[in-house]
Amino acid sequence: MPKNLYRDARWHEFRQRCMERVNYRCERCGRDGVLQVHHPEYEAGHAPWEYDPRFCEVLCRGCHAAEHGIILPREGWVIVHSDLDDGVPSDPIPCANCETEIKWHFTVYHPEWGEAVVGSECAENLSLGPELTELKSYYRRRNTFVHSPRWKPCSSGSWRNYEDHYALVYRRGSQFGLKIDDRFGKELYPTEIDARLRAFKVIEHRRRRESEKEATGSRVLASGIRWMESDSTP
Repeated sequence: MPKNLYRDARWHEFRQRCMERVNYRCERCGRDGVLQVHHPEYEAGHAPWEYDPRFCEVLCRGCHAAEHGIILPREGWVIVHSDLDDGVPSDPIPCANCETEIKWHFTVYHPEWGEAVVGSECAENLSLGPELTELKSYYRRRNTFVHSPRWKPCSSGSWRNYEDHYALVYRRGSQFGLKIDDRFGKELYPTEIDARLRAFKVIEHRRRRESEKEATGSRVLASGIRWMESDSTP
């Protein structure tokens, strides 16, 4: 099952319907707390939300662990949600891996295990070290970008330069618009912070795309040099 399907809004809506069906309690032991949706089996060609909610079991992490095996797999996980997305910790719960009470939650998914909620240290141990490091770096850069004193006030709002790009947040009535480099965005945002958050996302996407183009160009150049060297005659 492709991992990115579990990032889809339709999966989260389906998961919510499954939870509501059983009144947010494990169907095997009756406990509440950290609950997960278990597919007894998968049908080829069906997305994980394309089932009758009654087909899936809602299990607590303990019963789900018993279903799949006691020890969480060390590899094959992907982060599907993090409290870093919201910028605030959640209510403390036990980590699904080490049982330590955690405030900053990372919901991770494994194609054979399903979902689990773990702390940052256990997320790193589940072969997610590089992904978690990049995720933390992303949100650290985002927070710095949004709240930086480098935002300069102007008659229409505020502006700044970042990674060779220009960002302008301007007021339009009670909302805020956005201009990146020489292009105005079509969307309006309820607050200036929301517009800055969007600006960061757009610039990061452009920066990543530019880096990929440079890397591709370097590989093509290197390949051409190797071809000329191999084709040259002594």
